[in-house]
Amino acid sequence: MKKTYTTALVIVGLVAFGSGVWAGNELSSRQARRLIAHVGGIDLDPEHVHIRRIDVGLGGNDAVVEALVQTAFKFTQTNGRWEVTHIRTGDRRWESVELVTTAIRREKIRRTQADLLEVARALEAYRRDHEGYPQVADFASLIDVLLPQYLHRIIREDYWHQSYHYTVRRQGYQLRSWGPDRKRGSDDDIIVENGQLVLPVAG
Repeated sequence: MKKTYTTALVIVGLVAFGSGVWAGNELSSRQARRLIAHVGGIDLDPEHVHIRRIDVGLGGNDAVVEALVQTAFKFTQTNGRWEVTHIRTGDRRWESVELVTTAIRREKIRRTQADLLEVARALEAYRRDHEGYPQVADFASLIDVLLPQYLHRIIREDYWHQSYHYTVRRQGYQLRSWGPDRKRGSDDDIIVENGQLVLPVAG
């Protein structure tokens, strides 16, 4: 038997805003409430967003906002186990938690692949100049070698906050992320070898 109920929950989180998100030189509490209430297609009442702290970064183009966001979640009980199934994103608007987490997972995979392919392009440019790939022990050392001539930004971790990995091989190199499960050598590892994305084997 399934049971569903709605509960209110207060979330504490950090929200970062980049340059161009708000107009004017300073981010006010009112602006922060409005932006948080409508971020990512959410349509909450700004009165349900309470700003605790705003820390403006050097240069004034970035800020970290600590806020309390009040919304509601639907829970469903199946076989004695409760699960969060929906989150309220507006007046009478609910989003499936499963769909949200699936979309986030897919986007993290896409961005991780893009990171590795960007490093791969830098490696190929390095190889053309040096007739070989960098002989370094780890990914962090690789990035230090490639910056700033071949790579124009620092790339250290994947989108699950795990370090990327670099291995030099007889026939080239391999770049790897452990993927969504963060486990080495599992089926969801994200791999680029010699500039090519290695797709998982079907079946």
